[in-house]
This record gives sequence, C-alpha cells and structure tokens, in this order.
Amino acid sequence: MKIKKVIAVIAGIAVTLSAAVGGVYGYKSYQDKKLIAEVQPVSNLNWGYWGDTETSYGTVTNDSSQEIYLDDSRMIKEIYVEKGDEVQKGDPLLAYDTAELQIEIERKKLDISTIENNIERQKYKYEMLKTQTPVKKDPPKLNEEQLAWYQHMDEENRLTETDKNDSRIYNYLTAASIPYNVTTNAAGELVYPAGTAEEPYIYYVNQNAYAYGGFFNAIRPTAEGGSGKHVRVIVCKKDADGKMVLDTDEATGRQTPVADDTVSPNTVELNGSDFPADYDESRMWYLFSGKEYIPTSLADEYMQAYEDFMADWEVPKGYTSEELYQEAAEIEEKLKMLDIQRRQEQLALESMEKSATDGVVYAEVDGVVKTLGDPDEKPEQGQAFLVITGDDGLYVKGTISELLLDDVKMGTVVTANSWESGMTFDATITEISDYPVSGNSWGDGNPNVSYYEYTAYIEDSSALRNGEAVDLSISTNQSDGGGIFIEKAYVRSEDGKAYCMIADENNRLKKQYVVTGRTVYGSAVEIKSGLTEDDRIAFPYGKNAVEGAAVTDESSNY
Repeated sequence: MKIKKVIAVIAGIAVTLSAAVGGVYGYKSYQDKKLIAEVQPVSNLNWGYWGDTETSYGTVTNDSSQEIYLDDSRMIKEIYVEKGDEVQKGDPLLAYDTAELQIEIERKKLDISTIENNIERQKYKYEMLKTQTPVKKDPPKLNEEQLAWYQHMDEENRLTETDKNDSRIYNYLTAASIPYNVTTNAAGELVYPAGTAEEPYIYYVNQNAYAYGGFFNAIRPTAEGGSGKHVRVIVCKKDADGKMVLDTDEATGRQTPVADDTVSPNTVELNGSDFPADYDESRMWYLFSGKEYIPTSLADEYMQAYEDFMADWEVPKGYTSEELYQEAAEIEEKLKMLDIQRRQEQLALESMEKSATDGVVYAEVDGVVKTLGDPDEKPEQGQAFLVITGDDGLYVKGTISELLLDDVKMGTVVTANSWESGMTFDATITEISDYPVSGNSWGDGNPNVSYYEYTAYIEDSSALRNGEAVDLSISTNQSDGGGIFIEKAYVRSEDGKAYCMIADENNRLKKQYVVTGRTVYGSAVEIKSGLTEDDRIAFPYGKNAVEGAAVTDESSNY
C-alpha cells in the first residue's frame, strides 16, 4: 500500500521524523484509552429453565431370569437341557471342562481390570477437558474502524502547499509555486524574474519543506543547449503568530523577509541546468541532499503491521468450544460402552466362578429355556449363550436426591433409555427405599446431599433383556417460564456482591450489580434482578473487561 515518492528537504530529517514520532506516541496514549470489549445480548446467553431433571442409570433385572455367557476359550463338556425345556432351581444346565477354568478366570479378571483402567483414563481425560479454555481458530480480522481513524489522522496531518498562517511561506514546492520576487505590471500580469544567477527565483519556505519532481522539471532547460532557471530557497524566520519576519533594507528602503538563523544552512542555490534527467513529478526529494523521501502514513504503517502480524500468525493450539463439546460427547459415549463391557465381563466372571468347583452350571430360577446357543459356534459379543426366563416382568433400579422425595412418589413415571438400542421405555416407580445409599451413579448429582434408591417396573419390556444398561430420568418442578439463567463465568463477585459487565447507553462497559438465585444444569446461575434479556454483557475477564471500555457486537478484530 506504500506509494514511494521522491522528496527534497530544506532542513534535516530529524524535524520531520520527530513530528512523526510525536504522532505515534500521541496515538499510543489515545490507543490506551481505546479498549474494545465484545458484548452479546443476554437473550443469546440465556439458558432458560423449565424444571429439574434428576438423572441416574441402572441395569434392567428380572429375579425370575438367568443368563449364562460363554467365552470363546471355554470348552463345554456337556449340555443337559434343550430350548423350550422347563427347569427348576438347582437343575444342572451344562458342564464345563474345568482343566483350564482357573486360568480363564484369571484372564477374565485381567480383562475386567483393563476395562476399568480404560474407564479411569477416559474419566481423567474428561476432567482435563473441563480445565481447557476454549480458543478461537479464526484468523484475526483487520480493525476497519481503527484503519479509518488512521486515515482520518493522515488527512488531518497532511500539509497544505503554503503555511496556514502566512501563504507567502511554502511547505512544499510544485511547478505552479510562485516565487516571492514576482512583480505585477500595469496590465495586472505576473512578471517573473530572469531566473539567472544575478536574478534568481526566490522562495521562502518552512524548515521542513520539500519539492516535487515537477518543480525540478519546471526549472530545467526547455530546449537542448538552453539554460535552466536559477533558484534561491530560503528558510524563513517567523514571529510568534507564525507570520513572516520582515527587515528594512537600508540601501533600497524596501522590506525583505529575514532568513531563519537557527537553521544551518538556511539558504540554498539551485541551478536547473545541473539536475539529472530522472527527476519526475511522481517523486519528492529533500531540497538540500537530493535524498529520496517517503512521507509517513499512519494508515500505511498500520496495514504493514497487520500484514506482518498475519504472516507470522499460526492457528493456536487447543480446542474450540465446539471441539470441546464434541470431545466430551465422544468420551461420554466411550464411558457408556466401557461400562457395558465391564458389566458383561463381570457377569461372565461370576458364571465362571460359580462353576469353578465341579464345572457344572445350575439353574437359579424356575422357568423355561428361552435361548440356547450352539457350542460349536462363537456367540456374538454381549449375547447370552443360555437364557432361562420366568413369568415376572422386568425392573430397573435408580436413585433420586433427598431434595426430591416430596415430588417423587409411588406411581411416578421414569423414562428409561437403552444404551444398546437407543429405545425409550416408561417405567413406573413401585418402591422407594427408606434409607439412603452410599453414593449416586457416575456423571450426575449433587455430592452434598443423600440419595435414595427406587425400583421401577417396565411393563413393555419385549425389546429389553436382563442385564441391559439404561439411562434413567425423572422430570420435576415443571415451569411455564424460562427466567434468566446464564453461565456462572459471566458473573463476578466483589465484596460479596455479584455483578456483570454491561454495555451502558453510551456503549461503554460498566458494572451492573445483580441478585442471583439457584444454580441449574451444574453451571448456569439464575439472575433474579439487575439484568433483562435486552441488555448486552461482556465476558468479565481479560484486559478489555474494564469500566469505560468501548463495546462492539462484532467478533474480536485485530
């Protein structure tokens, strides 16, 4: 974006640079006050609330059923029943070859230990995810508002051709610049000096003046073999009002401008015949040194800084909010599947241990052989080899908080969702324990209250099997209104009082004290008063989250 131009200066670069540096430091002070914080409407952050949902999980059971699982390494010596046979408790069902049974039991324990280690690793990963701060992987945007401000300042700082206080003094010279010693004839026409060494063109300038290439072209010879114009450029002395200081010539009685004796040299003689051919109107040069000069532009410097920043910018390491959510969901799914595997392996281990003495598996319930596999074929994973069922229905056990004992009664409907099929079933609570259990199921619940076990009956259980794991949920305290519930991270505390950072009527951040209520969903807090859904709030942490900072509804810019 930089446009290189060639400039000639009357005085040192130091003055020009000091002005530019002063402008940069002036802007630094301005920028310190120009903090910008991103805000969002409360309506976008409001989780709402329509009631509590108490969750736990359980295993479908039937006291009148028995399932026997096989390992592909176990050898069946004999099967005593057939599918459809009626059996009574204590009847032999099958016999294993016990020669390697103890070895297989140890292997099964090792398998269960491996699964449990995997569960702990996944739980650890889940807890580590909670400590991660989301990152933004979108590249920073150019701040168009800041760029426009720089462009405005460039325009404000742009020099006029002549001094604003005295138009006889030039800031820069062009082909159209009129010498000071031009006179006017009787017809009102301008009469230029001869342009010779004895009668040169005289210009009075400020000490940081420069000339365009077109000025040099105008004073070069107009024809081959001709002579160029002689020019005298004088740094003019100015009074307190910025006006040209004049002195009376004793010989002629005329008043002439005074050269500035604080600048050395304050006068330069230019001969148009001596200029090289490469001067042109697109270039600017220092008058004394002939060195090329590129004017300082705040907008150009800002764009260059942004381009340099983007050249080095790399996608930050870490997870975005969406990636954190996805990773957590995947871990939760893995934990469910690992828990199913552990339960299945534990059932198989229990069956192996029961038959470890004589190798015979006995019926534990009265019923009918519903399922019987082929001993020569490997059963599918999770599928029982032999199943005995009675006439009773299926039940599931879950837990509820002591805080809900007044709301949950016998007859309350529980929603059960199968981990394996994803199907949903209704279960009716038939019993609630009078005594609390030692703990609640993994993943949910308040650790500071006691939990009570309940038993629920599943009437339509045709698609369920004994031992199947399900998620359980009970909805209570249903409400018609959502209220305002926002993440705890948007609420800070000061001297025991809660507050949010809110955009005021002037689009500046201020502290807004609020009254909070209960916490729901584990991380959302109720705002009873102090906020409305139309208010806009900022994340109250970081260097921009201070009172008085400007606000924006856009994503954060560079």
